[in-house]
Amino acid sequence: MRRWRELFHVSQITLAEYLEVSPSVISDYEASRRKSPGTKTIKRFVEALLDIDGRRGEPVISAFGRLMDIEIPSSVLLDAREFVSPVSAESFCSAIEAEPLVPSDLLEKELLGYVVVESRAMLKDLSSEGFSKLYKATVGRSLVLANVTTGRSLTVTIKENEYKPGLLMLHGVSKPDPSIISLIEGEGLPLVVVKGMSTEELIKLLRQFSQQINHLPL
Repeated sequence: MRRWRELFHVSQITLAEYLEVSPSVISDYEASRRKSPGTKTIKRFVEALLDIDGRRGEPVISAFGRLMDIEIPSSVLLDAREFVSPVSAESFCSAIEAEPLVPSDLLEKELLGYVVVESRAMLKDLSSEGFSKLYKATVGRSLVLANVTTGRSLTVTIKENEYKPGLLMLHGVSKPDPSIISLIEGEGLPLVVVKGMSTEELIKLLRQFSQQINHLPL
């Protein structure tokens, strides 16, 4: 329950008010201090998250809705968000403390959201058709590749694909191979790297940025 509550940016207090229970009840469920909730409670929980997100403009539902047809394994998809209005790639990267590896004029593009994927699982578990569908879903959005070792294999798949993400963010590699930088720049894509943080820390920063852009409570 906690994972989905946090995914939808819903605090324990907000959820408790919606369900008309005390915050301690939500806390007890998440800490396994109560027995597993029944189907009725789970249904109310899901309906609450969907309704709250709907009132906020559906930033979470919209992001995952676009990805549902792709059938991305849970091992691959780590997070996804839509922005209520486009944001510049430059401001997005600045908020995440990402380092640009291509000319600054490429960061003038606007982004509509982001998708975070586990790079190793992506190579292992995603079919060629899945790659194509994923890239199509990230057009105009930042594709964040978490835990990259070199990035070479994944960047080649981007070059070979008809659809391209709005921005490519590499996490886990301090400095990509020069051939990768040249390849991505040749595709006219902004390429940035994120250093010195875990996947969890990166996703936390991304969610905080999304909350600020979408005017949601932090």
